[in-house]
Amino acid sequence: MLIGFEGLPGAGKSTQSGKLADFLTRQGLPVNYLPDNLTRDADPLGRALLTLFDSGDPFSRHENVVTDTLLGAAIRADTYATDIAGPLIDGSTVIEDRGIHTLYSYSLARLLQQHHIVPTDAIAWLRNVGSFAGPAAVRSVWLYLPADDAIARAELRQGHPYTAEQRAFLRFVHDAYTELAQADPSLHRVNVTGLDAQQTHHAVLADLSTVPTFAAKLATTA
Repeated sequence: MLIGFEGLPGAGKSTQSGKLADFLTRQGLPVNYLPDNLTRDADPLGRALLTLFDSGDPFSRHENVVTDTLLGAAIRADTYATDIAGPLIDGSTVIEDRGIHTLYSYSLARLLQQHHIVPTDAIAWLRNVGSFAGPAAVRSVWLYLPADDAIARAELRQGHPYTAEQRAFLRFVHDAYTELAQADPSLHRVNVTGLDAQQTHHAVLADLSTVPTFAAKLATTA
């Protein structure tokens, strides 16, 4: 089973994906946990793609949404081939800190902000590109916080504020997640407003328990 964690910076993706990996490991289940692309080792092709993708500004990249989307899809395709497909075949639960919906949300935000495209048309195009990037997660957990709350948490964590342009873009990313969740039932909103890390972990488990595959895995350990 493939599980993805999605959301704005500051929403708690890294914390919660790590907590879920620890929880499943304690249940005796095989787990392959994939931290964010920029914080984990990659194969030579993956490193080359990440180098091409990195522009120094995580929100502007190359100022070309087509270039960014195709590069993002190539990075996800390499990740799927090297780190996801094999463990899934072996029966592991694979947990992505930022899955394919991160690609979709950031590209959709650029399209909404700069090109004023109809969301349904943009999502259809993104799905066509994403079809080359490997399957989406069975459940992508969108850790939902109001955009300004998530931005404030992210700024506190990194020790300096975003620029006004970056904050504006992240609000478009939040809107993009909203559009994606309406169009894709695999992206599931979990409202974590006002919750601490442990409360959020329990909310995530409650959400995942509605996925038959996940519930069946836990039932085997009971």
